Amino acid sequence: MATILNPDQAGRRSAAQSTGLKAKPRPQSFEKESDLCALFIQQFNELEGWRCYPEAAGFDVLVVHEDGRQIGVQAKLILNAKVADQILPNAGDDFFGRPGPDYRLVVVGRITDASAGIAKMLARNGVSVIHPRTQGAGYTFDSFYSILEANNHDPMYGNQYLFDWNPAERCRVPALATGLPAGVPAPVQLTPWKEAALKVIALLRRQGSVTAKQIAAFGIASNSWTHPAGDKSAWLAKGQVSGQWVETEHLPAFDQQHPEMYELAVKSIDAEHRNLSLF
Repeated sequence: MATILNPDQAGRRSAAQSTGLKAKPRPQSFEKESDLCALFIQQFNELEGWRCYPEAAGFDVLVVHEDGRQIGVQAKLILNAKVADQILPNAGDDFFGRPGPDYRLVVVGRITDASAGIAKMLARNGVSVIHPRTQGAGYTFDSFYSILEANNHDPMYGNQYLFDWNPAERCRVPALATGLPAGVPAPVQLTPWKEAALKVIALLRRQGSVTAKQIAAFGIASNSWTHPAGDKSAWLAKGQVSGQWVETEHLPAFDQQHPEMYELAVKSIDAEHRNLSLF
């Protein structure tokens, strides 16, 4: 039944509504997974000893501590079965000794009534699920209070350490933490192959040409560079001297995708040549 106010009560309510504090506007929710990842990376990088590597080792973010410990992170705006499939190791990974992180973590924009059961299931299977809370007009992870390893806190009732997957081999860490966005469709990844390819390009441009043997010396096959399959154009063309290959317009712009890593590759190749010139 509706409450009927007398004139005095109605007047007091009207005055309170006109002079009282207005409710703070709720911050706009995350529109993209990349926004969620950007907040995660920004705040986790502020923790002592930890560094985030976007789109590394098959994870949206690979977090690495200076002592070697790793956290593999997958992000989703809303928790669902797909991210559960992404974060859990494949059957046989342990048997074949495939590299993996010490800990596995899922970051979501929010947990709903429909997804709370998935969060519970993942927790029982050694994967923690966290989400930011609102703070003013934005969001925060509260210094990751629920990740005890991040803050060097002791375990307490209802708040335990992350499950240690104890991998036989940890994930390969990229040579540097790039500014690439994480959590985007078809991400540009700095893979071990890309790191080697950037060194090939640096050597190619320093010498003006490169040989198939020199390409192979970086641990990658030369076929894609000189004799690609099908009707694809070769990245390199035959040089004036037999056995030498020169750059063509078909060479992918890996240096533009990863300018920081390419700069390191150039410095590495220059240093090697300087050392050779000393002998």
